[in-house]
Formats: sequence, C-alpha cells, structure tokens
Amino acid sequence: MKKIFGILSSLSVKIGIVVAILLIVPYLNLRVDLSSQKAYSLSRASKELMRSLEDVMVVKIIVSEDLPAELNSLNRYLQDLLNEYQLNSRGKFRYEYVRNLSWEKLYGMAHENGVRVMRIQIYERDQMISKEVIFGAIFEYQGKVQSLSLLPRIEPKLEYEITQCVQSLAKHKLPKVAVFRDTTYYDFDTQSFERNLAANFTVVDADLSKPISEVDALLFTGTARSLPIGYLYNLDQYLMKGGRVVFLQDRVDTDGYNLYPMETNVIEILEHYGFELSRDLVLDLSSDKRQTGLGVMANYPMYPVLRGGKHPITNNIDNIVMYLASGISFKGTEGTNFEPILQSSIYSGWMEHPKFEVDQDLFYDPQPQDFTAGPITTAAVIKGRISSFFTDSELAANDPGFVGKSPEQQLILFGDKELVIDADREIYNNRNYIILNALDYLSGRDDLIHIRSRHLSSSNLSVPRFMNKMGIVWGDVPKIEKNIKHAAKAIAIVLPALILILIGLIRYLRRKAHIKMRYE
Repeated sequence: MKKIFGILSSLSVKIGIVVAILLIVPYLNLRVDLSSQKAYSLSRASKELMRSLEDVMVVKIIVSEDLPAELNSLNRYLQDLLNEYQLNSRGKFRYEYVRNLSWEKLYGMAHENGVRVMRIQIYERDQMISKEVIFGAIFEYQGKVQSLSLLPRIEPKLEYEITQCVQSLAKHKLPKVAVFRDTTYYDFDTQSFERNLAANFTVVDADLSKPISEVDALLFTGTARSLPIGYLYNLDQYLMKGGRVVFLQDRVDTDGYNLYPMETNVIEILEHYGFELSRDLVLDLSSDKRQTGLGVMANYPMYPVLRGGKHPITNNIDNIVMYLASGISFKGTEGTNFEPILQSSIYSGWMEHPKFEVDQDLFYDPQPQDFTAGPITTAAVIKGRISSFFTDSELAANDPGFVGKSPEQQLILFGDKELVIDADREIYNNRNYIILNALDYLSGRDDLIHIRSRHLSSSNLSVPRFMNKMGIVWGDVPKIEKNIKHAAKAIAIVLPALILILIGLIRYLRRKAHIKMRYE
C-alpha cells in the first residue's frame, strides 16, 4: 500500500510540475534568435529608446482586407518586432490593428496621416488585376503623429524605420548636430535627406560667423566658394577644442552643361589637416546607367556606384552612387593616421582636369582595360592630434582662448558634396546612410549604425557581388546571373536523383559481391 501511495505521490508531483510549467511559459518571452544578424531581435539602441519613453506611445496599424501574399510575411515580421518593442517598453509602447473600417474611412485615414496607397498587380480568378492596398503604421506620442508606409521589401530596414519614427517623436535623447548648408542646398532636392537627419538627430543650423558650442558633431555639407576667414577660424577652433566634424567636399562643379575646376579656401584647410582632394574626377567601370534613347542605355563613368567596405560607416551598404567625386589621399601630417572607408572598384580611372574630357566609348562600350587606376579612396577618416590652421596668424594672436592643437581627434571627409542630394532612382535611396552613420560614429552610437546598415548588402551568394569581390568582369552580368540560376535549379532537381541512383548502385554491387563470396 505504501509503495502504491509513493508512486501516486511521485506521479502527482510530476504532473503538478508539468502543469505549472504550462501555466508559466505563456507569460515568458523565451526566444532564441538564430537568424542572420539577429533579424528578429531588437538592438540595444532600440531597447534603450523604449526604456527612455516618458509617456505612452500608441501605434495604429491600418491595413486593407485580404493583404496580397507578398505582404503577409511582412505583416508577420511586423508583429514579431512590435511585440519586442512592447516587451522592452515597460508598458510605454502599445500597438493595435485598426479593423472593420470601410474602404472610404481607411483611405481617408491613410491620406490624412500620409500613408501611401499602393497599387499592386495580383493574380486572381485566373487573371492579373490591379488592386489598391493600404498598409501602414501611425505613431502617436504626446499629441504628435508620425507615419510609416509598410511597402514590399521593407523587411531589411523595418527595425530601423520603426526606431527612426519613435526617435523623431521622442527627441529628448538624440545627439545634437549642427549642419552647415551652402551651395548644394540652393539647386537640388534634399528633402528626404533632411527628414532622415531630423529623425536621427536634434538638428540646428551651424552659424560659422560665431564660435560653435554645445553640439555633439558638425556636418559641413560642402561649398563651391571661398568662405569668410572668420568662418574658417571658428570651424578650426571647434576642431581644436575636441569638436567632431563630417566634411563633404569635392573640387569639381558643373552648371549642368560643362565641368570646371573649383577652388575654395575650404580645400586649403582640409589639406592642412591631412586630406588631399584630387583635381581629377573619379571614373569607374561600375557606374550609373541611364536611358539615352529608345532601348539605349548609357554608362556614366563619372557617376561611380560604390560598395561599402569593412569600416562600420560604410559596411553592408551597396549602391552608393557619387556624382563628380574627387579622390582623397593623405598628406602625411605628423601624429595622425589615415584610414580609407570607401573606395571605387579595381576598375577605376580619372577624368583629368582642367578639360575633363572622356572618350565616348566609355559611355556605350566600356572595357576593363580603359580603367587602370585601381581602387581610389573617396571617403576617409583621419585619427590623431591635429594642429591649427591659424597658428601664428593675427586671428590667433588676438584671441586669448586660442587652441593650437586638438586632443585625440577623428575627422571624416567624403569627396562628394552632392551626397546630400535625394536619389532619383530607388536603388540609390540608401546612399546617404553613410553620412548618418558617420555622424553616429562620431557620436558613439554604434548600435544605431548596426540596425541601419545590417541587412542592406546583397547576399554573399550574389553573382555580381562575387564578381566584384574577385575582380571578374566578363560578358552580360544579368544574363550570366540568369543562366547560373537556371543551372542551379537544374542541378537541384537532378542531383538528388543521381545521388540516390549512385547509392543504390553501390549497395547493389556490394550485395552482389557479398552473395558471390558466400557461394564461393
């Protein structure tokens, strides 16, 4: 009897433990993220942002009925991420789906909040039809509203886009960045870049006529003219006192018809710090392509399309198009180190000043042998202690607070002031992320660089990426890639059958040999 009682007691305890585990587990968020680059886990930057919320943020997901199949996976990924945000917010972040609205009300809500209405081609009832779809998120916080259109293929950037929306509404933790705007902003569209900048930083105008103070970094967006000497002095002293600067500057300008060399005193001060900008223009076999006639595509080698390197600022970012970029080399100032962070491909060349002439064959029939300069640096960082440009000058003599040498410093230069221009082709939309990354790098926000850039590079199995890495240039790349994919599919279908046949043949021969040995 005691034995039976002991068995029953032990069994009851085990059942109780199992029931307790089943009751507790639903309330625990136990997940192991084995995906590439932790795609389904929030970065530290996003978690810290959630914990810094001072009030409740509500996110309303507005979505059409019967989402197309291509958006269903995005919807599932969105819910996974929003659950992560909600879990880390300690009750300050909530989301809800807005359902059961008529199309008219849903459309009005989307239009009012700036969510895009997409037109998608879908296959329905044995025919292709065009369907209008609404899928977006509306963020509400302390009376302010921010929207995010959830478009196809946004998954790689989804965490960054959500975090950016949250940052733009809750600005109290953002680094303060001063921006000097000059020539480029007069003639080109920079609205998208300005929105990204404002969503990631507290942005103020840089008035170089006065000393710069109380900012985490300065963005100098380039100039085609010489600046007043007092402007350069204030810029120099900001650097000497430990200020961090990202420069965008080149040496060639255009009026839309001709190219001409550009001289500005900003180039002189950059050379003093250790950067030397080439007078010649960078050319690259890998360049922007434009349609010049019916079915005619032309290469524009003076618009090189670059791939990010190993440095955090450019890592994982592809399709960085630069317009009329200058090469950057090191002047070799004592106590400083020079590190390239962006380079052209091994098939690069120069368009020589002052005529800036280029062979017409480079537009319609470029060949590797036409580009023999090797990789050219188009962005770099100088590290170390930098001496003042104004040492022994009258300005320095009259300033009792003059500083002649900086502390340990990091100074970044991109050889293209047009990087702030909004891209006119979708494939180049992420190119100015390298500027945001540079500002975050100087501000110490490495985690935000990680989520901004982590999924942007093409697959390591990509044929163009492999060819670029190995320096292979042959034939029509899209056609080659298509043929390789077809070959891979054929191999995937045939190879398993061949392996099974081979295994069967080996087993048959072994069995036959075994039977023969038994009879002998």
